[in-house]
Amino acid sequence: MGASNSKQESAYVYGNDVPIGFTMGLKEKLIKEATAQKEAKDKARTASSSPESVCSRGTAEEIETAVAKELERILKKQQHDQLRSKDRQASTAELLGEIRDLSQQINTSPTAQSQTYGQAVNARNQVAACLRKNEGKALDCWKEVSEFKSL
Repeated sequence: MGASNSKQESAYVYGNDVPIGFTMGLKEKLIKEATAQKEAKDKARTASSSPESVCSRGTAEEIETAVAKELERILKKQQHDQLRSKDRQASTAELLGEIRDLSQQINTSPTAQSQTYGQAVNARNQVAACLRKNEGKALDCWKEVSEFKSL
């Protein structure tokens, strides 16, 4: 009891650089299904033209077209995902460059440490000094706290 909860299962982590594709098992299964449907279609054509065989031929053809459409949709989606991941990687590099440029501009601008910043630091230091001076009597520092809040 509880043994299954204590087992460690390995986790797979995929990054942007890992292409997403179909497993060989899935590909083989789809190929087997397609060939089985083709064989069924061939058998249906060689069968007599009784009403049952006509219906089975119609459904087999419908199934075959549905499978072909589904395969085509899956392949298009896979190609789209691959293109999108390439675009995402390119845009990530561009964004990182923009972030670096903006951070350099902010650090070099004269308003990086403006007058308000200096006032805020000064007010913070006054609150800290008052709290140290009035240890255990924090309510005595209400003036310093209100000045700090107003900034």
